Amino acid sequence: KIAVLDFELCGDPFSTDSLGAMVAEWFVTSLVKDGRFEVIERKKKKKLLAEQQLGASGAVDDSSASKIGKILGVKIVITGSVLNVGKRLEINSRIINVEDGTIIAAESTKCPSGADLQVVVKDLTGQIVKNFPLTGYVVKKDEKTVMIDLGKGAGVQQGMEFEVFKEGDTISHPKTGEILGVERTLRGRIKISQIQGNVAEATILKEEADGIEYGQLVSSVQERKKATQKNTGED
Repeated sequence: KIAVLDFELCGDPFSTDSLGAMVAEWFVTSLVKDGRFEVIERKKKKKLLAEQQLGASGAVDDSSASKIGKILGVKIVITGSVLNVGKRLEINSRIINVEDGTIIAAESTKCPSGADLQVVVKDLTGQIVKNFPLTGYVVKKDEKTVMIDLGKGAGVQQGMEFEVFKEGDTISHPKTGEILGVERTLRGRIKISQIQGNVAEATILKEEADGIEYGQLVSSVQERKKATQKNTGED
């Protein structure tokens, strides 16, 4: 569950003062289309914040973003800025954990001032989504295909790629005993070909010598789009 706050406008004057709100709306649209996020719509967000006498436009620090996120009932807040410098625009986004106000990740992109910003934001959303991989398990394995326990309801889309891992021993802190993670060994890579309600079938693209097996972990991967890189650069 995510909320996107209006982006702050910085640097040289912009053609419209509402660009920060427009950028936020483009992020919302791209996140909704991804299928795995529940995004607070703008009207509901404004109503809830108005009731608390809070705003969500312009400069918002991480602490304020966390407070706003708790009021909206979300786990993650995305905010940031649009910087206008000469003939170049720079969009910076921050992904904030509402619970403790920490920044989970930060993504940014640069483009010429005349670029199609909606397309740039769509590509930047792809970078953000990388920070929220889908994870599931192999529930069936054939010679050339596998089936995983993630389907349309989880946001899986045709063409998505997943890496397959064998899980090993848990990793714990030597002093506190806290579980820090689980050892993972890469076993292969798969690509979604068919999607059903709660499961999806995938073609095996690559398989290590030890092989992919029933019960192994799958985690979604998403490459950075070349379109974003083409729009990036200094003048």
